[in-house]
This record gives sequence, C-alpha cells and structure tokens, in this order.
Amino acid sequence: MHWLDYRKRLGIDFEDEEKGAFCTALILNKLDDLSESRKERLDFNFIMDFDAVSENEYKLFCSTTGTEYEDILDTWESKIYNVLKANKLSFKKFLTYYVAFINCLSNRKEGIKQSELLELLDNAFDESRLNYVLLKDNNNYFVFPKGAKELDDALVSQPLEWLNEYPQAKKEWVEALRAYSDAADESASDVADKFRKALERFFQEFFNKTQSLENLKSEYGKYLKTIGVPSEISNNLETLHQAYTNFMNGYAKHHDKTSKKVLEYIMYQTGNIIRLLVTLKERES
Repeated sequence: MHWLDYRKRLGIDFEDEEKGAFCTALILNKLDDLSESRKERLDFNFIMDFDAVSENEYKLFCSTTGTEYEDILDTWESKIYNVLKANKLSFKKFLTYYVAFINCLSNRKEGIKQSELLELLDNAFDESRLNYVLLKDNNNYFVFPKGAKELDDALVSQPLEWLNEYPQAKKEWVEALRAYSDAADESASDVADKFRKALERFFQEFFNKTQSLENLKSEYGKYLKTIGVPSEISNNLETLHQAYTNFMNGYAKHHDKTSKKVLEYIMYQTGNIIRLLVTLKERES
C-alpha cells in the first residue's frame, strides 16, 4: 500500500502543505538518483559530471530566476541543485525554480533532457496525490492546477493549440492560466480580468475588429446567427460577461472562500467560447 494511502487508512491524512513537502523530497531524492545513474555511465565513477548541465544552461537558469552566480568550484548541475534545496521549505517556490530548471535545458546530446525531469515531476505529483498538470506554451512548460480531465483537455489545453492562429490572444490566455495557477482570494478579481482580456483579444483577432469585448457582443451574436446557432447558446457570452463584471465589482472589495471556485467557472466558460468559435470556423472551411 502506498505511504499516503496507508496514512489515510489510519486516519492520518496529509494536508496539502505536507503533500508539497513530500513531493519536494521525492523530487530531490530522484534528482540525486538521476545524478548517480549518469555517473555510473561514465568511464570513471569519481569523474564529476560536467556534461549534465552546461554553463549556458546554468546562466540562463540564474537570469530567469534572479539567482546570483555561485563562485564555488562545482558542476553547473550541483549549483542548480543547491538553489533548489535552498528553496525547499516552500513547495510553490521550489516548484517555480524546478520548472525554470526544466525550461532552461536545451536537450543537448550529453546533457540532462527535459523529458527526464518532466517524467520525474509527473511521477512525483502522482505519488504525492497532488492535483497538478504540466502545460506547454511553445518551448516553455508551466504547472497548472488540475481540474476534471475532460474539461482541462477540452477547455484549457486545446485552446492553447487552437490559439496558435491568434498569437495575441494566446499570449493573454497563457498569462491568465499562469495567474490562475497561483491565484488567491485577494488576487481573484485580477485573474478574472486576465481571462476577460484574453477573450477580448481573441474576439478582436477572430472578428478582425478593435472594439472592446462589450462592443463585440453584437458581432458574436451576428456570427452565430449567420451559421444557424440558436440564440439560447449565443446568450452564453452575455452570461459570462456579467460574471466578469460581478467579479470585478464584488471581489475587488470583498473576498470569500468561494472565489477560487467561481474563478474556475470563469476560466472554463472563457475556454468554452473560444472552443465554440474556433470549431465553428473550422467546420465552415
């Protein structure tokens, strides 16, 4: 029986903070195992593995995370490990540095591959019972809270691919997803506004107009009517826009424990409208 399942059976369930610490320890241990495995493939076990991480990869990691270069005589890999260990007390902070490590790797033939660290992280999430998933934007990865798989695939991951034809909207969508992944009640209204901006930018590119989201409602309704979509469905934009407005007016001043759940609804509804328009346009062509 898995350790976490055994604890739960005993009535000693893990809190999210403990799961984070558990996941961090797993990752650090597996990084050590990965390092030892690489050394075993060298001609001499005592040789330091200078090929694991290059100087350029290390410097990119430092510039990405705002980390000062270490002066100690050590491998670039070990210097990054030191940074990870220095941030292990905060799971979210540790995760940020770890994902930055992944994104800084260039997949050199001799070096550590992104795929190795991604598999390691995915397994650690699974073993820790943490609901996170990795999303990719161009060549960069970021961690996203996992919801219902069917919804995440259809309304979060797929819009990332569809928005390749709408680069400005994709940029706003990714920014909104990143903000959502670290959202708190205090920042919920700001995150909701990012989703509004993403949808607004998508409408502007989709309809080739410059008006605000509010002023593009008629374009949306006209388009759906032209291709025979019932008005009951076209009204979903008005409902979502009202949700955006309520969030801005309500949670900018008042916060309660339901705000993150409502934010999830806004995210999925935004993705739903993007999905609807893109799929309808594909069927036209």
